[in-house]
Amino acid sequence: MAKKSANKCKQPEESPATTSVASADEAFAGSDGAEQREAAHPRREPVAKVNNANLSDLKNAADDVVKDFFSLPAHNFKRSYIHDDVRLSLGWASVAVAIATSYYGYKTEFHESKFWVSGGVALYVVLNTILALYVAYVEKNIIFEGKRRTFASRISTERLTISSLAASSPTTLTTSSWIPFPLSLLVPRPSPSSSSSAQYPLYTLTLSYAHSANANKSLLHSSEVVLTRSFAEMFDLEGRIAVGEVESWLSGGLVEVVGEEKGR
Repeated sequence: MAKKSANKCKQPEESPATTSVASADEAFAGSDGAEQREAAHPRREPVAKVNNANLSDLKNAADDVVKDFFSLPAHNFKRSYIHDDVRLSLGWASVAVAIATSYYGYKTEFHESKFWVSGGVALYVVLNTILALYVAYVEKNIIFEGKRRTFASRISTERLTISSLAASSPTTLTTSSWIPFPLSLLVPRPSPSSSSSAQYPLYTLTLSYAHSANANKSLLHSSEVVLTRSFAEMFDLEGRIAVGEVESWLSGGLVEVVGEEKGR
């Protein structure tokens, strides 16, 4: 009896974080499927719960899984942070202008400061307008941009761009970044699946792939694939995303968008 008790004490206990990661996957395909996905895509971070009633939270959680998956060393894509850098630069510049303008207006008499304060307010508005236009027309709905070099008979570059969109109905869409009114009226609103059988809310990914050589002067191959899936198929009732299930879906999308080139 004493030996049995000692053996029981030595059994490792599974941490709550690990349990929370596994439960979402097992809820969709059982323990056998979860073990197979774990072997293909090792668990990396605990899965946090999100509000199932908040479409933005669901989209952000799915976006994070997409970005983490395509940033894995196995895929060898070097992620670009240019859009993040531009947004941070313009955002912090507008904050600095607001602080400097407020401080100057507080320390200086109104009649002496109104010219420079007005200029500071105008500059703040201009910076935020530039930021909104950049998000709307340059960054758009892009959540991942990456490239990788391949060395075969010649050096070539593969580029992958991924944009995401969430839809609670055929006419109600949620984008990656908030754009203030009235600039939001100018943004083109792409439509996800219009099928009457679609199970909303939907999560739509657009994968754009280009393979080029000679410093991008020669285009060897390009393709675009649109993936659509219901959030109900990716999240359990407690708001945890099935990471393995989503990664398997993304793996199929990557194979499809790359096409026959990898089979050559």
